[in-house]
Amino acid sequence: MNNSQFSELVNKFDVILNIKGLAPFGNGHINDTYLVKTAPADAPDYMLQRKNHKIFKDVPGMMKNILITTSHIRNKLVATGEKEVNRKVMTYIPAKDGQMFVNDNEGNFWTLFLYITGCRVVESIQKPEQAFSAARAFGHFQQQLADLPGEKLIETIPNFHNGISRLFDFQLSILKDVAGRVSDNQLLIAKITDRAVEMTSLQRWLDDKTLPLRITHNDTKINNILFDHENNTLCVIDLDTVMPGSALYDFGDAIRTLGNIAPEDEPDLAKIVFNKDIYEAFAQGYLSEAKAFLTPMEIDNLAFSCRYMAWEQAMRFMTDYLNGDLYYKTEYQGHNLVRTKAQIRYLEVLEENKEAMEKIVKAG
Repeated sequence: MNNSQFSELVNKFDVILNIKGLAPFGNGHINDTYLVKTAPADAPDYMLQRKNHKIFKDVPGMMKNILITTSHIRNKLVATGEKEVNRKVMTYIPAKDGQMFVNDNEGNFWTLFLYITGCRVVESIQKPEQAFSAARAFGHFQQQLADLPGEKLIETIPNFHNGISRLFDFQLSILKDVAGRVSDNQLLIAKITDRAVEMTSLQRWLDDKTLPLRITHNDTKINNILFDHENNTLCVIDLDTVMPGSALYDFGDAIRTLGNIAPEDEPDLAKIVFNKDIYEAFAQGYLSEAKAFLTPMEIDNLAFSCRYMAWEQAMRFMTDYLNGDLYYKTEYQGHNLVRTKAQIRYLEVLEENKEAMEKIVKAG
């Protein structure tokens, strides 16, 4: 796509811009993002983003989710007298036809949102203080949305963290055995299957309303938080996966990555060690915001959620491996098998630290 075509796209949005330049931005693996520089120098810049409609099959529904959540947060910020509202919540620009996206000639979906100046992202957590700040940001994000019913949003990826649905897919992959890999992996399959009754309890709690249905982010990596140059958090970004779910999803998935010293595809299982200091800082930061609205059952199961997310991810990797590596990108033969082994070992490490993790949450 040339600059003229990009300008044509931008001009479909309900904003008048003097476009000075346009360049690729970031290193996202799902969407394509471009920084739209404008003139004069003090004019706001914008981000133009192509949404991946192969992964997000209902982009209009996804954008409705984003509009509902950002509007809810914006109204709260205004009500509390926040002076820098546009730096504390993402600002999406509607199209001239009233939609929150425009389509190009190939049917791709594009969105435009305000670029937040003077901000930065952190790609990885190196010390407990960063874990505390990240957790506090995600806890605050959930707190801002705690009074917004989850039923108002759609599932942008249906059954994304539904353990019962994921287990069905896993069992189906075993039954079909299309890649002929089941017989060589009976031990790993058993380690996943043997925990199924315990792990699917999370979905049963949601189904019978023992756990409340909340609005959750579902991608709680630290690089989805914007910081200012004084290391203060500004806002949570990358809202494509914001949808109904359990608060436990966000806490557990963060620890699935942050609490593991090794990468999720570490082949040397001896290197997979639980980072208790990071976990403790994250739990304290999260509860400093979330304790005010979480139910006792949610708090009691925060440590469990970490084991659940490791189990779910191990099962997803194994399902893909048994299906012939169709979903996840792999860098070598057996990559998904290595990932599965690493996730199961991390799950075992979390089980070994179960009592300590629960004690930290109770102290938080």
